[in-house]
Amino acid sequence: MLETTTHAAAQPAPQNKPRSAATPEPVSLTETADQAVQSLGTLYTAVDAALQKQVQANPYATLGVAAGVGFVLGGGLASPMGQMLLRVGVRAFGPPLVNALIHGALERAQLSPATDPNAGPRQP
Repeated sequence: MLETTTHAAAQPAPQNKPRSAATPEPVSLTETADQAVQSLGTLYTAVDAALQKQVQANPYATLGVAAGVGFVLGGGLASPMGQMLLRVGVRAFGPPLVNALIHGALERAQLSPATDPNAGPRQP
């Protein structure tokens, strides 16, 4: 005969410890859902205000971005025309964009306190 033993009997039963002040109270699912809805509402309001400001400042650029996003989401890059437009765009705007990014990085590196000879010792 096989005899099986369990260690559960050897261990004392867990005791309910009183909650300390640092332990948060459980939050109901309804309260959590309400907080999520409020957060989404706040996010929507912030995004809406930012988009309104962008549309007012640069309406044509906003329209171009919206058309480009619609083209991509509509599957336009899978078509031969979309691939040709992508190649032309990369050839036309790629080098100036890369040049501007490198130039900006170099300017930031030159202005950093680590490379400034007039800067004093860095504080930790």
